[in-house]
Amino acid sequence: MRIAKLLRSDQEMILRFLDTFGGGAAVLGSGNKRARPGFFIIAAAFIHEYIEEIFFRKEDLLMKALVDSGFSPDEGPVGALKNEQKKCREAAELMLSAAKAWQAGEEAARLDVGWEASEYTSTLRQHMDRLKNLIFPLLEQNLSPKDEHKIIEGLNLILFEGGMKDEGDKYVRWIESLEDELSEWK
Repeated sequence: MRIAKLLRSDQEMILRFLDTFGGGAAVLGSGNKRARPGFFIIAAAFIHEYIEEIFFRKEDLLMKALVDSGFSPDEGPVGALKNEQKKCREAAELMLSAAKAWQAGEEAARLDVGWEASEYTSTLRQHMDRLKNLIFPLLEQNLSPKDEHKIIEGLNLILFEGGMKDEGDKYVRWIESLEDELSEWK
């Protein structure tokens, strides 16, 4: 299926991010005093700009196609994806707020950052598995070639309207920056 192939690079980047972000949450959770709030603030920016504004918008096209194929918009696989997206957004927002409080000197917020980062990581990993193991097969079984073509056009529109073609390197650099910082903590 061409849709899965088009989203593969997004998924690979997100999984690389999750490995690094989850590593940061683990180091923070271990009580390591080298962990810094700036790491989590940069991670929150990546989450918002790349995962929420680009990747989740692409997923919205997939969910619409499933709904158009007869799946419930609020239950089943579509409802699960929506709930996971919502849970991710909430965890990211709470983490960012706590990271800013920690950065401002509120040391107790450090624990909240670790908790929300762990929540985010586990939820998004589950979400990515659901996409790969359930959503893509359902789309393959339920979409006509014409429907698939419409989704591909929509995915390309998101890619080009957001300037993603030119900014892809920016997100890779953010991940590399997080990886570098994480390596200094160990």
